[in-house]
Order: sequence, then C-alpha cells, then structure tokens
Amino acid sequence: MYNMDTAKNIDLEVLGLSELVKENTKRNRMSTVQLCVTAQDGTPVENASIEVRQTKGAFKFGCNAFMATQFENEEENNLYDSRFQKIFNQAVVPFYWRDDEPEKGKYRFETGSPYIYRRPPADDVLAWCDRLGIEPKAHNMIWLNRSVGLPKWMPVDKTKMQKTIDDRIKMLADLYADKIPVWDVTNEVAASDKYEVMPADFEVRAHKLADELFPDNHLIFNDYYGFYNDSYKGKRSTPYLFIQKILANGGRIDGIGIQHHLFIKEDDIKNDNDMLRAEHFFEMLSLYSELNKDLHISEITVPSYDKTEEKLEVQAKIVENFYRIWFSTKNVKSIVWWNLVDGCAFVNPENSSWNEDYYSGGLLNRDFTEKPAYKVLDKLINEEWKTNCKTTAKDGKLTLDMFHGDYEITVNGIKVNATVKEDTFILPLTI
Repeated sequence: MYNMDTAKNIDLEVLGLSELVKENTKRNRMSTVQLCVTAQDGTPVENASIEVRQTKGAFKFGCNAFMATQFENEEENNLYDSRFQKIFNQAVVPFYWRDDEPEKGKYRFETGSPYIYRRPPADDVLAWCDRLGIEPKAHNMIWLNRSVGLPKWMPVDKTKMQKTIDDRIKMLADLYADKIPVWDVTNEVAASDKYEVMPADFEVRAHKLADELFPDNHLIFNDYYGFYNDSYKGKRSTPYLFIQKILANGGRIDGIGIQHHLFIKEDDIKNDNDMLRAEHFFEMLSLYSELNKDLHISEITVPSYDKTEEKLEVQAKIVENFYRIWFSTKNVKSIVWWNLVDGCAFVNPENSSWNEDYYSGGLLNRDFTEKPAYKVLDKLINEEWKTNCKTTAKDGKLTLDMFHGDYEITVNGIKVNATVKEDTFILPLTI
C-alpha cells in the first residue's frame, strides 16, 4: 500500500534526524557574515536601517523543460512558465540524439524545426531560459539506449560508430559550448545491457573529447543503476567503477548524476526499498562524495498514482524529506525534478508498457493546479532556504547567517547588490 507508512523510513522527524539535517544545511548552505556599513568616507554608519532580500540562490533547483513552448495555447504555456519559474532556477534542455537528428545530417536544433512531442528544439528552449532568467543544463551528449537514445541510422560497424559519436560531440561543442554551462556527457552507461554493441571504451573517449572541446563547462557522468538496492555494491558498484575507469584514463568528470525515479508499480512498492530509506541516502552519498566530485540528483520522480488525497500527501511527505536530505549534503550541488506536469511524461513509442504517466509523478495536475508536493517545494525553496529580513546595525556592523546566493540589501533607503559565497565572512556595504 502507498500510504504514510511508505514514508516512515525517510521521515526525518520519525527517525530523529531533523536536527542533524538542519545543522548540515546551515553548515553547507550558509555562511555567518558580518555586514559592515560605512559611508563614502569610510566611517561606520550608526543605527543603519537594513533590509536583506535574497534575489537568487546559489544552489540549483532544476526541472526538465521538455514541455517548454509545447502546449497548444498561450494560456497553458504561460501557466507552465509561471509555475516553472516560481521554484526552479535551472532547466534541462533536451539533446536526445534520435530526435535531434532523425535523419543523418538533418538536425532539429533551430526554431521552426519539425515538431516532436517533449523534444522542443534546443534554440527554442535556450530562448525560453533567457526570457525567464533560468540557467540551462544539457541532457545529453551520448545515451546508448538503442530504442530511444541512439538514432535509428547509427552505423553498426564500431569504427564508423565511434567516428559518428566523435562528430556529434564536436558539433555540440561548436554550437552550444558557450551557451550551456552544464552537460550530461554520458547517460546510463552503467545501466545499459547494450554496452557490448558500442565501441570499446566509448565512454572514456567521450569524456576525454568533452574535456578538450568543453574546457569551461561542467561535465557530468549520469546514471541510475548502481545507487540503490541490489545494484548498490559500495565501491564495487558499476557507476563507481566506470567513473574510476574514465578518470584513470584521462577523461574528465566534474559531477556525478544520480537519478532517483521511483518507477515502481504501486502494488510492488516496499517500505524498506533503499530509495525510501534515509539511512541508505547518507551512506551512498557519503561514498560517492569520496570521489571528490560534485553530486547532482539528476532526475526525480515520486509517484502519486491515482492521486487520492492520501497519496498526494504521501508524495509531498516523501518529496520534503528527499529534498531536505539532498540540500543538506555538502557535495550535492543540484536537484532536478523530472516531469513538472501530470499527463506530459514519456511514453516509449516502441514499448507501450513503458508509460511514465502511470506514476502521476508531476508536481502539477494537468490543469496546472499545484499538488501538495509543489507547495512543499515552494515553501522550502522560496521561504525556508532564503535569507530575508529587516533589522538595524547599531554600530555599523551586523552579523547574520545567510544562505549562499545573490542579494539586494537596502541600507537607509539605498540599495546595494551583494553576493554571499561559501568563503564570504565580511560583506562591506558602502552607502
């Protein structure tokens, strides 16, 4: 049964872990900062009236933007935009090779390209990100899934296949390296049962070539297999070994993408599943942190199934505790929800049983009304995890615990822009 018992092994209050997570959040996401208010001549400003307003968080809260500009009417597109922008500051731009290049040499990157569901042209999504002030993230350069990842025309000959892969990475670099700062280079290498059909060590070559062609970008190894349950084997887990192999052979990995899709039929969900156990979260995240790479919770689905009131509340409870754990973990730098709106998820055209809409894993109903899980994230991201206050600096100095990010600080009616980072301890404010 999918009920509140399902959430008990991830419930921080029940487990007595709430204070630990709050302490970790303060330690890893905030800095204790002394605001020093001075006049133009350098003298302290006594009894300065201060209003602190955080305008942007340093942490990336993302979602795929596969439905950006894709709805049939302007009203729905506007609702999607406003709900997205309200809680997310990062958007995943789709780069699925099969749909980017359905015929060899015929690309779908530009505005006006032929329509494919959930695959808006990259240029459209980048323009959308720019308009909404959201950072783009690209997903992905290479996915070796032959049913939905690789193009149908991909050569079978491995030598020709490798050249084709190299050419794609070079083309993406030419077109978008200076436009998109974060890239999933390889996707689901560890999870694939098709590895043997690919050129030998193609994943090493991909990360080496990306290192050369994307020198200023953040490069991610993204996977889902090997992080939970039977696939998790500590340092012998498949992604752990692949990452070590790529690094040892000169490939570059800046971040590790950890997918967290609860794609489990309702009757099969078990309370002791590692994907629902806080204890396992801490262990697994600690293990991968040892590789000294950033961690990204890269694709998230939490079901609400038939969306009864109880199941909506279960989804919200699980989401809240997931995000609290991830946000509090030092090496985690981003959390990416997958499908924002119910009824708009992926259905495999070659396998109808692979229907992500079954899980109702969106944060919004199809009419764009907010589910409890959306409201939970809105409260966390826009209220609890932001620093906003009004106060007075009596002697020109004020000490505050501040979340990392950008600020507009108003001192005696004069606005000053500032940024708080991990190593920010003193913030001079001259008025």
